[in-house]
Amino acid sequence: MPIDDQVLKAMARWPNVPAVHGWLRLDRRGRWLLVDRGAPGFDEALHGAGSEITSPPIVDFIGRNYSADAQGRWHWQNGPQRVFVDLALAPLFFRVMGEAPAQTLVTHTGYAVGRIARAAADADGNLWLETDLGAGCIDDRDLGALDLALRDAPDPAGRTGTLRLMGEHAVHVLDGPPALAFGFEPTPR
Repeated sequence: MPIDDQVLKAMARWPNVPAVHGWLRLDRRGRWLLVDRGAPGFDEALHGAGSEITSPPIVDFIGRNYSADAQGRWHWQNGPQRVFVDLALAPLFFRVMGEAPAQTLVTHTGYAVGRIARAAADADGNLWLETDLGAGCIDDRDLGALDLALRDAPDPAGRTGTLRLMGEHAVHVLDGPPALAFGFEPTPR
């Protein structure tokens, strides 16, 4: 995903700005939450979930400058400073656009998915996709709109279903944590 030119210039001008951790969260709906650890009286138990960022220009700026490093740690490049993101579930959330069979996907950051590499379901009923933009979940509000055929038990090849979305994809059940299966770090430190 591209990074704003002004951010690239700031990174070149100030290359050694320390990264921050624990200040920005992505919730299960793909909303950005600011954890204001510097606020007077901050208490992790009371304020640790964070407050939703609702300003459209700020949400757009975060989305345009959000990516992962080689270790699978997702971050927002805020000018010269890398802000690592705590993930409540997934690094990306996909919204389903259009009607079957011509549906497409858009990330919570506004980018169109070009390709799906694999599909999997976890024990909590989340549908995970590995895409050209990274791994993430279908927004649970969109699951009913999908052409998804599931079986009660896996077939001999381990498939539990078929997803027809931007092609046809076998759906496998994850046998471990999604972060491990898809190579991302939910709580980078």
